Amino acid sequence: MTKLAAPLASQIVGALASGRLDLAGASALLIRRADENELPLDTLTQALREEASSHGLDPSAVEELIAVISGDPAARDAPATALRAPDGATRVRPGAASTAARGPVDARRAPEAQEEFDVGSLIKGRFKLESLVGRGGMGMVFRALDLRKVEARDPKPEVALKILNQRFAQHPDAFVALQREASKAQTLAHPNIVTVFDFDRDGASVFITMELLLGKSLEEVVRATRGRGIDRRAALPVIRGMAEGLAYAHRKGIVHSDLKPANVFLTQDRTPKILDFGIARAVPSAGDSGPKDEFDAGSLGAYTEGYATEEMMDGRDPAPADDMYAFGIIVYELLTGNHPFAGKSATDARASNMPLSPIRGLSRREWQTLARTLAFERSKRPRDAGEFLRLFFGATRLRNALIAAVAVLAAVSAGLWYRNYQQTGPSVPFEELPPATQSQVKADFAEGEKAWAFYQQGISNALTDSLSYYAEAYRLHKGNREAVKGLRRAANEMLGKVRGDPAALHETARSLAESSEYLKTYGPVVDAE
Repeated sequence: MTKLAAPLASQIVGALASGRLDLAGASALLIRRADENELPLDTLTQALREEASSHGLDPSAVEELIAVISGDPAARDAPATALRAPDGATRVRPGAASTAARGPVDARRAPEAQEEFDVGSLIKGRFKLESLVGRGGMGMVFRALDLRKVEARDPKPEVALKILNQRFAQHPDAFVALQREASKAQTLAHPNIVTVFDFDRDGASVFITMELLLGKSLEEVVRATRGRGIDRRAALPVIRGMAEGLAYAHRKGIVHSDLKPANVFLTQDRTPKILDFGIARAVPSAGDSGPKDEFDAGSLGAYTEGYATEEMMDGRDPAPADDMYAFGIIVYELLTGNHPFAGKSATDARASNMPLSPIRGLSRREWQTLARTLAFERSKRPRDAGEFLRLFFGATRLRNALIAAVAVLAAVSAGLWYRNYQQTGPSVPFEELPPATQSQVKADFAEGEKAWAFYQQGISNALTDSLSYYAEAYRLHKGNREAVKGLRRAANEMLGKVRGDPAALHETARSLAESSEYLKTYGPVVDAE
């Protein structure tokens, strides 16, 4: 792995010299890449010093970088530093300035003497580490036994525990980054996003606990099928699941910012789960009057080049369309076993004018949609995962059917309505749901009604959006009468519009059954399948 030290050092030093990364971002990215590739510190420091002269970077800046990644507390606590580029322009390290503005570093950072944990260690007197299941740039992930769950005789007492590694913990924003990962993931209650339970610390060590997943990462799947990919029929449910999880995050205003096969997990029942919101970023919104988070994960400068857009590498504000570029590459790799641009960065791929080879087996509509996600210009990609779902899957067929259909919505007979009315209300009263869940259900209702109003104004795609919001509300509060009402209204409208086309009717019913547990047994949907 030592042969990777020179190109990594060249990339980091070049980014520092050009001003694309500040010292904080460079150190975080360097630590992450070094850990991923298990690079010895002495080899890396030598490569950094060699690259400094070739890029015209002030040697003192590189020495400061080396001090940070080596864990020198004096370097970590130093005031904002000026880095001189080859043209003589002074670039002030903005990461340090913003850190000072946020208050004392010690309140957010793990102490320098952080303990490294091994299998058998007991964390917080509660979590017993059973085995190491993964290692990344930020830290290690263990399979752990939650002794409190054991005491309560919980049938599933095991969790996954992610703990910051010693080197990354010394980065000033590491503590904040892990806390934000837990906080963001906790707001994303979706079956295709990993469930995060808690954020805590044990002495100098900070960690998060999350659901334990059994299966394999999508990276393993891609590696095992390199050069050939997997069958389209097997891939489509995975693609849909990833897109639905991502669409949910985008509706919440969250951009993942580091989507790649290693950050998607395929469970034993082949459910895809999106992981690692450690550098996820909020989409800027002029209309948001609430308190703003002064910490921006973009200050870490962390991204994966082969999946990052040029906008991300240039430091522009995040947008869901950035995730769509990475998502498109993942889908391409899943179907073909190859990276569409041979692993090159977006900048290098554009510069080399690499052709995009179509994928055999995809329909024309599917290929055109996927090709759009791989556009180098943000404006040409689907704006978010919700738009991708509508374009790639059944939403397009539904829209065409809505335009072509001439039959009006057939009235449902009283007898049929009675036969299929099996909703008796939720088993858990709404008031007994956790406050966060109550808020989310209410928000989904509001968005569902808003989408229905847009549909009534002639925006046909909004009908699918309305259905999605009510389906999510029903998932969070099974049996909720308002959610059932919204689901029925949307389902009846969709089925009625394609009543005269048997093929479209069957396809619409199938899509509806997949969209919600309730609609799987809803009479009109069952009858039309």
